[in-house]
Amino acid sequence: MPIPTFLVCHKQVAASVYVTGLKSIGLIDALQSSMENVHGSGFGFILPLILVAITMLIVLLSGSGIALFFAMVPLVVPLADAAGISPIALSIPMGLAGNLMRAISPVAAVVLIVAGTTKKEPLEIVKRTSVPMFSGIVFMFILSMIVFL
Repeated sequence: MPIPTFLVCHKQVAASVYVTGLKSIGLIDALQSSMENVHGSGFGFILPLILVAITMLIVLLSGSGIALFFAMVPLVVPLADAAGISPIALSIPMGLAGNLMRAISPVAAVVLIVAGTTKKEPLEIVKRTSVPMFSGIVFMFILSMIVFL
């Protein structure tokens, strides 16, 4: 069954509002200017690390691993150009970190469903999944930097 058009439009509008908000507070310009100073110095992993950390924080608070990724997609190419790295080196770790962090967020639908089914508190579920997910994020980041940088 195809996704209804109005849902796709709402996601695009929400993503563009999010990106506009990030631009208006100056976060994107600050990242771009700082990455232009780092360009060519061998620290190409800093921008992906910053974006993975931002992704982890927002996914932990919101419970949605995909929404942030789609909101950040328009910014990936300009940020990657400023850092002098491939856009894939930014997008792959962000997407994977968002999906892995969803299992750690106490407000994520999957955690709430599992907690309700097992009659446990969501934080108990999060405690059980946090160590493997954080380990997976670290491992994924290291492998992504080896492969894509």
